[in-house]
Amino acid sequence: MRKTLAIQKLQASKTQQQKICSVVPPWLIVMYNSIFFRNCVTHRNAKKNELDRFCIHCLQSFCSHCLPAHAFHKQLKIRRYVYSDVINRQDLCKLFNCAGIQTYHTNKAKVVFLKQRSRHQQQSNSMDYCCTICNKSLQDNLLYCSIACKVLDICGDDEPKLGLPLTRKPRLRRSRKGVPLRAPMF
Repeated sequence: MRKTLAIQKLQASKTQQQKICSVVPPWLIVMYNSIFFRNCVTHRNAKKNELDRFCIHCLQSFCSHCLPAHAFHKQLKIRRYVYSDVINRQDLCKLFNCAGIQTYHTNKAKVVFLKQRSRHQQQSNSMDYCCTICNKSLQDNLLYCSIACKVLDICGDDEPKLGLPLTRKPRLRRSRKGVPLRAPMF
């Protein structure tokens, strides 16, 4: 009896993994783990050689000089906004469901954060609307602050398999100063 229950759980986990793979595309996990805005290894001496694009077919980041090699592939342009990687929402919606993710305006375009926003980038102190994963404040009645939070919510217990950070609970604020020392008596 116990063996059959264990087999059923194992089979259920395999179907859940297949369901997750159908909802969260594998290129999104690779894009999350990629590092952008470094110099391209192929074009070291060229100007404007930052890795600011991601090829979905090749699963790698590349620079604008590598663009002819990926001309017929699906690709996304990664932008910088407040020292974070963002993607144009209109481009991403063609490939992934962006419903419920907070959008921001930059250069007349709506963008979404690829990774979770850091603590110092919070917009306001009001906690009327907050992210369901990391409890960061949001401007509108939305569920997620970034693509990473939406993927973590979809995947549930399979987070370690995805390679995304496990930052579900907000971190406690550490004191900036140490233990106060008493002034020496003279």
